Amino acid sequence: MLYDGLDELEKNGKPIAVGIVGAGTFGTQIISQVCQMTGMRMSAVADLQTDRAVRALVLGGKAEDTILSAQTAGEIDKAISAGRAAVTTSASALIGSNIDVVVEATGNPDLGAKHGHMAILKKKHLVMVTVEAEVLVGYLLKTMADSAGVIYSAAYGDEPSLAYELCDWAKTLGFQVIAAGKGARFKPDFRRATPDDVAELYGFKGQDYNARMFCSFLDNTKSAIEMTALSNMTGLLPDIRGMHFPPLELNEIPEKLCLKSEGGILDHEGVVEAVSSLHPDGRNVEQSIRGGMYAVIGSATPFAVESLASYGEILGMVIGPRSKKAMIYRRQHFVGHEVPIGIARMMLLGKPSGAPRAHFSEVVLGAKKDMEPGTVLDGEGGYTVYGLAERADVARKQRLLPMGLAQGAELIRPVAVDDVVTYDDVKLPDSFSLNLRRLQDSLVQADGGDGDK
Repeated sequence: MLYDGLDELEKNGKPIAVGIVGAGTFGTQIISQVCQMTGMRMSAVADLQTDRAVRALVLGGKAEDTILSAQTAGEIDKAISAGRAAVTTSASALIGSNIDVVVEATGNPDLGAKHGHMAILKKKHLVMVTVEAEVLVGYLLKTMADSAGVIYSAAYGDEPSLAYELCDWAKTLGFQVIAAGKGARFKPDFRRATPDDVAELYGFKGQDYNARMFCSFLDNTKSAIEMTALSNMTGLLPDIRGMHFPPLELNEIPEKLCLKSEGGILDHEGVVEAVSSLHPDGRNVEQSIRGGMYAVIGSATPFAVESLASYGEILGMVIGPRSKKAMIYRRQHFVGHEVPIGIARMMLLGKPSGAPRAHFSEVVLGAKKDMEPGTVLDGEGGYTVYGLAERADVARKQRLLPMGLAQGAELIRPVAVDDVVTYDDVKLPDSFSLNLRRLQDSLVQADGGDGDK
């Protein structure tokens, strides 16, 4: 058990020293949970707003007068030696200190790429919470981490890693993964939603919320990002550009997420797919998998599925009577509160909670409106573009711009609503993530890391 390993570290006085960059909502969940754990310490938190870092530690049970302010790696090391938690505005100081693992949780693709790159150069194990950075340059960072002898991991508790776990379970037992993914709240007209629509479409009334973050969920850019991350972990691919987003009851999923020749909606097996909890007319799907993850599985021989089906509802199985496919699923995830499980696996077992095997898929851009030259794109969750999951080989051949490079890109050609945006349509600002992406593109071209093999 993981707890036994952590308990032994605690008894030996060698707890895992965790440092996190970013104390937003997700980061605060991680910080507060680590504070409750045996064998693990929330040793350092970096955030430009140190009051957020302090608040997260206090929510985890730390007394405010025990939290030290630090601006150098040496000061952080002194806090660690004294068994205290340090807060800092300097990510580089945190990464350069004597922590064991860096958790990147800024949510910003450029910062995520920069901090991840820095952590690997400093030979720190890395948990990449910022999925936006992972789908942009994660394959490069994972390759670098392997060469440096450290572990690169996705964040356990987020949908991609939990869906990956279901796929790994199925493949280990010899099942075929027909489709895997997550639940989502999607209608086709949500694609063009903007931050101005968030309050009405989510029903917020006066709450304090990040409109752009919620818009990314609303227009389902976030679903595209998360399913692209799952694709790059598993080799499963989007069946069509943008995925189907079928509105399905729980028991319909294994009946519909199968080949068209079997009565389903898929052109291919082995796909990533988000399942909607809304019908196109706005009605709720009664028994949806929103908030959960699933994998539809099949077997080369019929015995396993027939054997499981013979139990009826006793085992809680969901099996398609026509498709003869089974579904394994998890109805909930604990978001940032589960991330420490992945840290424990990394440090005790030497295993990631999923990581890019190759660059199989890409998040490309669809236009939310007609746009003229001179328009500056505002990236994920904004007013100009939404994300679509696409095969990486298709994106490369068509020179489609990744979502992670959209922020600040200036159109040099007109783009019509719902058209995809290409590299040839924009002038890109220089950025750290752009430079890393160019290195990744060279790596993919050299070793076939886009899934063409």
